[in-house]
Amino acid sequence: MEFEDGDWVITDGADVDDPAIDGEWVVDNGDEGAVAGVFFHAVSTAARRPAYAPFGHCPRDLPDPALSFLPPAVSVGSSSHGLVLCRGAWSSYYICNPATARWTPIPRPPRPHPFLSSPALVLVSRPDSPSLFHLVCLLESGTGGATAYRFDTFSSATGEWRSDPAPFPADPIVPGSGVSAAGMACWRTASTAVLAYDPAAGAARIVPAPPGCGDDWQLGEAGGGRLCCARVTESAVEIHALGPSDRWTLLGLFAVAAGADGGDKWEGGEPIVCREAPRPLRFQSANLEVVLWVDGRLVAVDLGSRWVRELRFDGPAPRPDEEEYVAHVLEPVSC
Repeated sequence: MEFEDGDWVITDGADVDDPAIDGEWVVDNGDEGAVAGVFFHAVSTAARRPAYAPFGHCPRDLPDPALSFLPPAVSVGSSSHGLVLCRGAWSSYYICNPATARWTPIPRPPRPHPFLSSPALVLVSRPDSPSLFHLVCLLESGTGGATAYRFDTFSSATGEWRSDPAPFPADPIVPGSGVSAAGMACWRTASTAVLAYDPAAGAARIVPAPPGCGDDWQLGEAGGGRLCCARVTESAVEIHALGPSDRWTLLGLFAVAAGADGGDKWEGGEPIVCREAPRPLRFQSANLEVVLWVDGRLVAVDLGSRWVRELRFDGPAPRPDEEEYVAHVLEPVSC
């Protein structure tokens, strides 16, 4: 196979008897480039299988959201600009386009990847040429002492794997935190920093997180392909972007009022009222958009348009697990 080049808007005076309206939240469609949905892993009596849920009231359906066209027993590891990276048994990897239900296997790496200790996976592609991609696997290497890592990378341009040791000891990686942004594979570390790896150059570096980050922060790609960080404070959700000299810039924020009853309100710039503080999850969007877990619902919030879209599950929404949710953007790629 060759690789070739519904939103929630708050209004006044809404008719709450309209079935498309939940209180003061009105359903609408998303902008082009907005996060379309998330992949996660549904558990049935037979197996644990991939599943997909869209944002908004009028979803752009995938032909096979369970990815049943892939070999059995695969899991979704990463998504980048319309392509999805899946992992199977025996160090097998697959790249697929869920919009076309087409896929291709990746040659197995020269050194097997332990199946029980899953590598941290990131698919790195560019919006202007998603057919050129890198599959990056971050694995622990060495024994004893400080944690050491190596990067096993597959390049679609060369069709070969390459192994690069991290040039420094690193703190443990936060599971399920890997994202693709600005041509890099990035992960959170236990010391509130970011491990950034450029697969094209084979270079890695440690970047401090934005000041004030504690437990409630997450990485993502937004604002035109930039590496961004969403963090929750006592009164707001902020989006920061990494800029020159590895300095973070605040791109925008919106107020929240946690600990209050009668949530789900967004009117005229007023805070989002919720019972518990929002929890940021990994995000991916061409817009200034983040993904949050808010009072038992998964929502996408666009700071530019101030639209909020809820994820539409067939049944109860699973509890958030950062290793289970993979944000996905539908883009015009074919494979």
